[in-house]
Amino acid sequence: MYPDFIVIGAQKAGTTWLYRNLQNHPQIYLPPEKEIHFFDFPPLIPFYFLLFSPERSIRNWGKNRMLRDYRKVKTGDQSLSWYLRYYFMFRTKRWYRSLFRSDAEQVTGEITPRYSTLKKEGVKRVYSLMPKAKVVYILRNPIERMWSDLAMYHRPQFGHGKLNVLDKKRILKFLKNSQHLAHSHYLSNLSRWEQHYSPSQIFVGFQDQIREEPDILLNSISQFLGVDDFNYHHSELIKKKINSHSYPPIPDFYAKILAEIFIDEIEQIHRRFDNSYSKERLESAQNILQQG
Repeated sequence: MYPDFIVIGAQKAGTTWLYRNLQNHPQIYLPPEKEIHFFDFPPLIPFYFLLFSPERSIRNWGKNRMLRDYRKVKTGDQSLSWYLRYYFMFRTKRWYRSLFRSDAEQVTGEITPRYSTLKKEGVKRVYSLMPKAKVVYILRNPIERMWSDLAMYHRPQFGHGKLNVLDKKRILKFLKNSQHLAHSHYLSNLSRWEQHYSPSQIFVGFQDQIREEPDILLNSISQFLGVDDFNYHHSELIKKKINSHSYPPIPDFYAKILAEIFIDEIEQIHRRFDNSYSKERLESAQNILQQG
């Protein structure tokens, strides 16, 4: 069976927090691996190619991920058969369906943040297999998301030095890279999904809610997915930061560059959603530009 819902992003917008909390819901099944990458990785055995990629960061990411999940097998948090199937089998439609339970009493889903940037043909492929699926998209302040993405990418697991050792040239190269910027162009990404999925099939949340009203966000997603509200007496995860890392705050110089890049996008998001979170992001970006 194909999943009933997919969380398409955004990267660095709290999707790991969402994954851990949804895993705790008795009416929801998520695979033991958060990011399946069925629609954005090549159809052959992608991790084989990742390990031999000419780019050191990709090689390190693939190796560390495989080692991390093998440790899950050793601790009993993931079965060996699922691990072998996920990493070493050809990625066919049958393979993808095999990753999800067929329990009629649970809704099934997957969370892969890179899906938000799928091109038109990629989204069309998702829709052709799962026309009734529901889509969840969590948005973060695009300026903050880019800086967090930079900090994540420059961690030892990718084979790089930390953020505080980067020179100006490398930082600017990353921040102006179209592939990295694409993850913060929310409306462009959303428009491709809206060409196939109806408004009733798409839920858009804001990462700020994880900090300020996580219970409301989770229950809104639960209602969207058609399952019961969360029982918070059985979960401490709701207020716990997941996959959070410390890094230096964004300097004014880079904040202004990103504000200039994203100001139109931030204005359009506020016009569309018109809530306290979109308003706060717009005011923040405007203040950054005025200070320059």
